[in-house]
Amino acid sequence: MIRILIFLLGILFFAGGITYLATLDSRITGEAFGQQFDGPSGIIIGAVFVLFLLAIYLTHKIKDIAALPGKIRAKDAAAKRERGIAALTRGLEAVAVGDGDDATHHARIARRHLEDVSLTRLLTAQAAQLSGDREASKQSFSAMLEAPETEFLGLKGLYAQAMAEGDHEAARGYAERAFRLRPNASWAFQSVFDLGLERGAWRETREALAQARKNNIVDSDRADRARAALLTADAYTVRETDTAAALAELEAALKLAPDLSPAALLAAELYAADGKKGKAARTIEAAFTGSAHPALIKFYDRLYKDDEPAKRASRLEKLADRNPTSDEAKLLRARAATLVEDWRGAMDMLSPMVSRTGNAAAYALMARAIAGRDGEEAGKPWMEHAAAAQRDPRPGADGEFHLTREGWARLVREYMDYARLSPPPIEEAAAGLSQEEVRLLTAPPAMVEPVMMEDDAIAVSHEETAAGAETPSSGSLPPEIAPPGNDSMTGSLHEDGDDGDHPHNDEEGERAASAARNVS
Repeated sequence: MIRILIFLLGILFFAGGITYLATLDSRITGEAFGQQFDGPSGIIIGAVFVLFLLAIYLTHKIKDIAALPGKIRAKDAAAKRERGIAALTRGLEAVAVGDGDDATHHARIARRHLEDVSLTRLLTAQAAQLSGDREASKQSFSAMLEAPETEFLGLKGLYAQAMAEGDHEAARGYAERAFRLRPNASWAFQSVFDLGLERGAWRETREALAQARKNNIVDSDRADRARAALLTADAYTVRETDTAAALAELEAALKLAPDLSPAALLAAELYAADGKKGKAARTIEAAFTGSAHPALIKFYDRLYKDDEPAKRASRLEKLADRNPTSDEAKLLRARAATLVEDWRGAMDMLSPMVSRTGNAAAYALMARAIAGRDGEEAGKPWMEHAAAAQRDPRPGADGEFHLTREGWARLVREYMDYARLSPPPIEEAAAGLSQEEVRLLTAPPAMVEPVMMEDDAIAVSHEETAAGAETPSSGSLPPEIAPPGNDSMTGSLHEDGDDGDHPHNDEEGERAASAARNVS
């Protein structure tokens, strides 16, 4: 609608202009180029205007004709670039499917048709990688470092190639340079982080972690756990040479993760060595609240080994109350019961645990409780179970954290990602004893009547016959036939309230009755 209006207005303007010029009755006289002219002013003005428009038109045409070769060249260049882009696209597709020969072919076409070599270097490098030409690949990636727009991609390619060749030192240089160039690149951070853990550079790894957290590559919880684990690893490294620095790092780690057992254990040991027994105990108690680790229990028990048994037992009970649902809390209570010689209480505490799982610590404590009640011999079967039980797979289960550099690296990763010291064991925990086995092994020893050997009974019978004595009737033995010390033996078997409930009572009774019949 607007175009039609403009067209109509143009016609009206043109018609008005012609009409105006036609109505002019004056004349214009002049001389140009030695020629005189005289004519109506309207015609002369109209002719000048037309000539002006014609000059403009001819100027544009001449300009277009002059620009025609350039347009032809630009059209050819555009077609060439399109062919190069198509080859580049197909080459990248070939790289994606792993076809090295096809990728190399299209890389050559792309280089021939594209003047911007930065677009083709990546394809050339990747094609050379697929073809196994490491030298050509390295040259292409190195050339990419010269252009700012491809430097990061070149560093990534060189890093991957160095890792594939096992040159971790060169790979570290490329990764660190890439991380400085793009601090928000997750692969660069992960590479720096992994290589730092691999060589035990705990402090440098913490710096990279702080940068990653600042750029939101790692969330705050994972970053705090990783930093706590790295501080702990560094503290274990320097504890022999710089105790103050180690303790400072441990305190920083425990602020981030109060339940980190290795940090709590070493900090408590350093506090105790400095005479700060109460602070050591509080550190263990705080860690045990979040993570009931065996190493914490063992140190806590050693910390108060010089106290009276009742006082030690009370402390262990209070520690157990901080994490009451854990197995370690049950072991603590059983240990407290053995300290005050509450053998029955310890056994009642341990019986459900040994029925549920084959825990070596529970077996050993049960052996102590049984031995305390019935003597060392009675506890031996439980010690055999303890010796044959699966070991606790957790790091530091023996009471100390003696980790290698690789061990600390694995611990840092596990604690960072899963808030645990190590992965779950690949084997299921061994099943405990059946309730019947527990009942039989915890039953007090039976009181066994002394039985005389058959040859001795016959000899005594002959002596009594020669002396004119009567042969004793079946079921009654003279007192002099009984072995000496019978009363004391019987008393030792039934001490501590033994009720005689033993799995072998009937069999022993049969043998005693048979021996008595032989004597008669």
